[in-house]
Amino acid sequence: MISMQITIPENELVNYIKENFKKDDIIELSYNRIFLPGKIINIIPYDPLIIILQLQGELLNQTIEININKIKKELIEIRHTQNKKTKIITIK
Repeated sequence: MISMQITIPENELVNYIKENFKKDDIIELSYNRIFLPGKIINIIPYDPLIIILQLQGELLNQTIEININKIKKELIEIRHTQNKKTKIITIK
């Protein structure tokens, strides 16, 4: 269920993630030509901001580290599910 759609400027994205994303949340990152669905295992809230994600794909279920600072210019959308409510976050 999509409960909200918001647009965030690229320069505010890191702070938004630090304040709103939590361990065990589900996120779907769309950037460049990549789509990454996964469960947040950990967030390392330093510079650079790192999200450790357990992929939830049909073929891949490995754990990866994503440096948000490196990909934020290419991010198109993040679907963030927390407590069964989904936000669609568009980055401008």
